Amino acid sequence: MIELVFWACVVLILYHHAGYPIAIRAIAAGCGRRPPVPAADPAVSPSVTIIVPAHNEEAVVAAKIRNLSQLDYPRDRLTIVLALDGCTDGTAAIAQSFARRTARRTDGLDLRIVEHASNIGKVAVLNEQIGKARSDLIALSDASALLEPQALSRAVRHFGRSSVGVVCPTYALVRPGSEGERAYWAYQTRVKAAEGRLGAPMGAHGSFYLFRRDMWEPLPPDTINDDFILPMRIVLRGYDGVYDPGIVATELETSSARQDFRRRIRIGAGNLQQVLRLPGLADPRRPGIAFAFVSGKALRAFMPFLLLMAAALLPVLAMREGGFYIPASAGEAVIGAAALAGYFGVPRTMPRHARWAGYFVQGHAAGFIGALILLCGLQGLAWRVSAAAKAKA
Repeated sequence: MIELVFWACVVLILYHHAGYPIAIRAIAAGCGRRPPVPAADPAVSPSVTIIVPAHNEEAVVAAKIRNLSQLDYPRDRLTIVLALDGCTDGTAAIAQSFARRTARRTDGLDLRIVEHASNIGKVAVLNEQIGKARSDLIALSDASALLEPQALSRAVRHFGRSSVGVVCPTYALVRPGSEGERAYWAYQTRVKAAEGRLGAPMGAHGSFYLFRRDMWEPLPPDTINDDFILPMRIVLRGYDGVYDPGIVATELETSSARQDFRRRIRIGAGNLQQVLRLPGLADPRRPGIAFAFVSGKALRAFMPFLLLMAAALLPVLAMREGGFYIPASAGEAVIGAAALAGYFGVPRTMPRHARWAGYFVQGHAAGFIGALILLCGLQGLAWRVSAAAKAKA
C-alpha cells in the first residue's frame, strides 16, 4: 500500500511538471486556435483607464510615470490612475513632483494621483478605483513593470473580437534573481501561450493585463491572487482570454532568494484559494480550459502535499525494500541540501541543475506553507509575509 501511494504521487508529480507542458503544447499545436493576431485599428479607439496600485514604490514610481507617459495611445481616450495605498516612504512626493514635470512635457495626459492615508490593501484599492472608472477597458499594471510604447495600442486591438474578455501580455525580468527564477518564467511563458490557444491562459501577470469594464465584479476582500481571480471570473462568463507574447511587461525589481520565497508563500495560499473558489473552470463543456485548469492550477495547489508525501515515504521504502529506493533516497537528500543552500544565499557556486532543483523545492515548500496559512484561516498572514519581502527588497 505504501508503495502504491508513493508511485501514485510520483506519477502526478511527473505529469504536472513534465507531462502537462508537453501535452498542452502538442494539443495547442494540433487543434488549438491560431496564435493571437491583433485586429485592425478601430475607427474610434475604446477608452482605457490604467490603474497602478502602489505601496512604498519610491524606487520605481518615477520610471513608471515616465513609461506610461510614453504610451502610444490617443490622449483623449486614456486615463491613468496612480493609487497610492498608505505609502510611508517618499513615493507620494516623488510621484507628485514627477507628474508635474511630466505634464509640462506631454500634451493632455490625464494622470490622476489618488492617495490613501492608511494602507487599505491592494484588493480594496482595485475595487474602489475600478468601481469609479467609466472607460470601456481597464488595464491593471504593477508600479515596477515597464511597457513598450506600442503595448497598449496592440493589446486594445484584440478587443475588436467580441469574444475576447481579457488580454494578457508575456512577462520578462530585467535581471532574474536566480537561475531557477529565470528557468521558471521561461517555462511559464511557454505554458501560458499554449493555454491561451485553448481558450485562456490560467491567470494573468499582475504586471499588466486588460479586461472589459462591464464584465468586472468587485473582488471579495480576502482575495489573495487577484490577477487570477479577476480575469478568470470573466473567462467563467464565457469570454476568451488572449495571451499575446508580442506584448511584453518588463519587471524592474530583482528579488533575493528569501524575498522570492516569501512572495511564493502568498502565491501558494492563493493557488489553493482560487481552486476552491473557481471550480467552474473545470467544466467539461469548455474542454481546453478545463484541461488547463485541472492539469495546471488545480494540481499545482495540491502539489506540495503530493511532494511531501512522496518525500516522506521514500526513506521508508528505502529501509523496507532496498534496491532502487536507496539511491533515490540519497538523491532526495542532495536535492534538499541544494534547496537549503539556495535559500541561504550561495546558489551561484552550485551547478545549474542543482540551482534548478533548489528553486523547485523552495517553491513547493513555500506553496505548502501558503496552503497551510489558507487552511488555518490566516489569509492576512500571507499578505503580511509578502509585504515584508517587498519592504526588504
